[in-house]
Amino acid sequence: MKARFCLFVLLSSWIGAAHASELMVHDAWIRGMPPTSRVVPVYLSLHNPSDKPLVLKAISSPRGIVELHQTLMENEVMRMQGVEAIQIPPHGMVKLTPGGYHGMMSGFKAGVPVLGEEVALTLTLEGGETLSVTAKVNAQGEAHDHSMHMHH
Repeated sequence: MKARFCLFVLLSSWIGAAHASELMVHDAWIRGMPPTSRVVPVYLSLHNPSDKPLVLKAISSPRGIVELHQTLMENEVMRMQGVEAIQIPPHGMVKLTPGGYHGMMSGFKAGVPVLGEEVALTLTLEGGETLSVTAKVNAQGEAHDHSMHMHH
């Protein structure tokens, strides 16, 4: 009986991970900023082809601290606000873009990332699963497509 329960728990955790492992990231990029900048924005598109909602809880990088933000319009003034999480609906896509949700990197450990550089990012989902992606530092509007899948 104990062996069956352990097998059930093991299979249940594996099945749960299979749903999240379908998360796809497209167009991961960081806006190139002057070397004196205190912050740089991080953008990407998250696609959830699964039947269950996914929740992005954090983005981290060895290059600095990354916070999740949302740009809001209040009284005809745009402002940024930190968010605890970003929901990715089943069979949906959420884009972290200028003027919307985005990551904000600061506290640089090796200076501000420079144009053309590739920066490692780790996305953490609710439940602790992680996704490793690489974001290229681009000028605003420059073409980019760095598609990645979940890595545990």
